[in-house]
Amino acid sequence: MPTYEEVLNLAQRLSPQEQAQLLEALRTLAEQSVEVEGTTETIPLEALEASENALQDYRTGRDIGLSSSALKLKLFGQNVG
Repeated sequence: MPTYEEVLNLAQRLSPQEQAQLLEALRTLAEQSVEVEGTTETIPLEALEASENALQDYRTGRDIGLSSSALKLKLFGQNVG
């Protein structure tokens, strides 16, 4: 894999129009996921948005959540304990 410096050197050789195209492509790429601080893990932006929406739905009462038995059934496919 090329190093940051190698990529930067190549980018500097591009025409201004190609640099603008590259910048837009990199911006799109960078906005697709978020790094988890202190790890090498990245989370897709869609997953963060879905999680935030689900939390807001729960907090505002639009989603009342699951009962303990319903959650166990969903997780384990059967009633347990």
